[in-house]
Amino acid sequence: MKLLDRYLIRDAAGAWAAVAIVLLAIMLSTRFAFFLALSAKGDLPPALLFKVVALSSLRYLVLLVPVSLLLGVMLSLGRLYKDNEIAALTGCGVGARQFYRPYVVFGVALAAFTAALAFHISPWAAQQADYLLKDAKRLVQYTPFEAGRFKAVADGRAVFYTSSLSDDGTTLGQVLAFIEEKGGTTLVTAQSGAQRIDPDTGERQVTLHEGQRARATAGERASELTDFGSFSTRITPPPFEFSSGSRAIRSTDSLIASSDPKDRAELHWRIAAPVSALVLLLLAVPLGYIAPRQGRYSKLVWGILAYLAYSNLLSLGQTWLAKGSVPPAVGLWWVHALFLLLAGVLIWRRERV
Repeated sequence: MKLLDRYLIRDAAGAWAAVAIVLLAIMLSTRFAFFLALSAKGDLPPALLFKVVALSSLRYLVLLVPVSLLLGVMLSLGRLYKDNEIAALTGCGVGARQFYRPYVVFGVALAAFTAALAFHISPWAAQQADYLLKDAKRLVQYTPFEAGRFKAVADGRAVFYTSSLSDDGTTLGQVLAFIEEKGGTTLVTAQSGAQRIDPDTGERQVTLHEGQRARATAGERASELTDFGSFSTRITPPPFEFSSGSRAIRSTDSLIASSDPKDRAELHWRIAAPVSALVLLLLAVPLGYIAPRQGRYSKLVWGILAYLAYSNLLSLGQTWLAKGSVPPAVGLWWVHALFLLLAGVLIWRRERV
């Protein structure tokens, strides 16, 4: 690569990375707050919080790469115009083809990265995050003890309470348990207890010390009362069978093989990610032009409006595809063609000037 190409690519890559990091931080902060709320309610173990957020970041990169490429190239060009470097390059005989070439190379590289995200990495990350959330929710439903709180498990068939719980979750304070069983109801109280948890299956072996067990049988007036020094039982969650109807976690190969309009819509949405990156790159070059007395950031609003129009039309086109209003052969290509034509007109007008 020539020195000029490396210089322009390095400048555009730096601006793109800065924009992508800022947008990713903003988006992840909102998702982190959502997952933090789930953790606070007890639906997500704190140990899985950062893992789920990290998987979500891979999903959001598919959306962020095209828009960050548009804004990054516009910012880079704005600096070059503001510092009169474009004028110097033009005076040295650098033509449009030489000027656009490094940006196209950079855009193709990011489009290939976006394609890998959209077709393979993002569906895998979505599936892993969905699996972790559903498995965690299942295990939390069968977590019987929370300090100072009555906890219902097994669809309300059992209620547990403990006055205190050690930091590692193994030592219990005073325990109260109300359990509905076949043919009767059992009430258990104990002065202390302990539990051992299998990290793979979520099965718990609970041992209670110095307590009483009262059992009332349906249809009988008398109840059975038993004192015990030590009493052990197991709490076993049901086996986890992962299933999801979300098309976002489906593999790309399965979408290609499907004739369902909704599957075709999801496939075209994934194809749109790398294609839109290239189209937005071509839009960024003419939109990045800064007149001598204009500010460096004066054109960014046009770039943002162009991206919003593009993304909204893609969403509308995906909805039409899912409903069967648009033939699969047309897909979302009409949206790409529309903005590609707009980019061509803007480049042609810029070159005429």
